[in-house]
Amino acid sequence: MGKIPSLSRLLFGVMLLLLAACDTTINTDEAVIADAVEKKDLADPTHIYKVDTTKSEVTWIGSKMTGRHNGVFRIKSGELYMDNGLLTGGKFVMDVANTASMDKSIDAESNRKLTTHLRSADFFDVERFPTATFEMTGIARIDSTGEQAAANAAKPAATYGEFRLKNPTHRITGNLTIKGQTKSVSFPARVTMDSLLHAKANFNIDRTQWGLVYRSDRSLGDKTIYPEVNIGIDLVAKPEDN
Repeated sequence: MGKIPSLSRLLFGVMLLLLAACDTTINTDEAVIADAVEKKDLADPTHIYKVDTTKSEVTWIGSKMTGRHNGVFRIKSGELYMDNGLLTGGKFVMDVANTASMDKSIDAESNRKLTTHLRSADFFDVERFPTATFEMTGIARIDSTGEQAAANAAKPAATYGEFRLKNPTHRITGNLTIKGQTKSVSFPARVTMDSLLHAKANFNIDRTQWGLVYRSDRSLGDKTIYPEVNIGIDLVAKPEDN
């Protein structure tokens, strides 16, 4: 009988190793999630940049113990605000109703079924909530010797994956509304200017914070889909008068 506890510990250890080996989540920056922030009134921007909906998108990657699925939210509309060359705010609307699985590891029929399920009440419930929105409430420059160095110290760069944004320039905070629920999210982003305004970001969120709870039980037996979802933002905007 004395061998039973040792065997149990061994089996438990093997199970933990298997779970670790099956961790398919994306190693990138974790968004800071908090209660929605009241947006402050700002002076009228000196320039408004309209988001080019043909060149902009928001991607998502969901992970489970046996793999990943990925897809896209097209941008319905959006604009970014500049004041004397500095980004001061912005907002955009995502087309959730037409989100689609674009997973190359499964066939077309499986992608169709997954897309139908994602649009159902189990996930996005697109008949009731056809869009999602993001509105900036704060923008701060990132000091590479300050915030970014602290982030690297907390989680060494070697542990991050290829999705993590390199050389971020700003920390952006804003209200993200999904399924009628609004939370503040804060994440690093890279904002650059040429003839166009480019904004990129990549981070993880806990989908359960927005009521997306399908099969997200954290108990060992039911944990088939991880609550973490990777979000990639790629915005291209042009001056309003162009």
